[in-house]
Amino acid sequence: MKKRLTVLFFIVIIILSGCSSFNKNINRIHKWDNSKYKNFPSSIGINVYNENSFNTGIKNDPNSYKANHTLYISDLTKPITVMFNNNGKDRKFIMNVYYDYEQIKFKINSNGKFDQKYIFNLDDGYEIELPLYLPQNLTKSGSHKLLITFCIAPDLHSSDLNQTIDWYGSATIQDIIFSSENINFDNTKEFEVPKNLIKSSYNYTLNQDYDYSILKTKILPNPPVVFTVKPNQKFKLIYNVSSPPAKENSQVLLLTTIGYKQALINNKPYLLLELPKGSTGIGKMELTAPDKPGLYEIISYSVCSPFNKFDGKNLLSFNIEASQRFTLRVKE
Repeated sequence: MKKRLTVLFFIVIIILSGCSSFNKNINRIHKWDNSKYKNFPSSIGINVYNENSFNTGIKNDPNSYKANHTLYISDLTKPITVMFNNNGKDRKFIMNVYYDYEQIKFKINSNGKFDQKYIFNLDDGYEIELPLYLPQNLTKSGSHKLLITFCIAPDLHSSDLNQTIDWYGSATIQDIIFSSENINFDNTKEFEVPKNLIKSSYNYTLNQDYDYSILKTKILPNPPVVFTVKPNQKFKLIYNVSSPPAKENSQVLLLTTIGYKQALINNKPYLLLELPKGSTGIGKMELTAPDKPGLYEIISYSVCSPFNKFDGKNLLSFNIEASQRFTLRVKE
């Protein structure tokens, strides 16, 4: 069994850079040498905050919005600061943003253009501040979730390397509120229990195990390096998703991207599953190929406790995990 490659927000490969105050110079991209990470041979990290994040005025206060992964937005015309560091080698990144787990357009810099992606290069040992502006048409009542993902080498395909890729990048989720009161989430969505369950734990994986051989062998088949389909063709993949360490059942959201664009899963933006403690759920997801021939990377994310309010003391219950990345070849 392979070692579990889970992104635990700011744990595992993600190294946090601390901030004690909100940077007033927020309308430009800043880049500087970040040698304090020289002891980490290869890492990337995300830190997110805005003008209200340090509301208590006390550094590292566990009661601050920042400590509880919460963004109180009092003015949508002001940006969210996304700090991102890169160590190990020079890299190219693509950034995507999701509001309540649906992909949205955003812009970087006040004079930027709204788009569903932002691509940038960052040298080894450098850190960058990205002023993130959300669109004005967002629902501004209640509580919401903001998912930000960074993927490495958007121009590279698994097919180029003849192997799947498990170093996709990193991700973070923040709670968003538009009232100074810390509003709880109203989790009324329906979660389904997968028909196929196994009492073992695996990396989150999409593959072609259509016969569910894992139920007999308990061996997780690898995903394909390349999967070939026709334009607009509907196709199926098998998901294998494990519950996180917990004392009870877990709720998990699955979100899949094709070419860094969100794909409908079974005609829905995402799949909602309920997993019994210590189990792996196995089932089918139906996707649709893009309408243009070409090569597209498939990356899927599993998000635990997707609609629960963050508990800064129990981050293990809010894991984000990415599947191994592989190539979808769309061919006439």
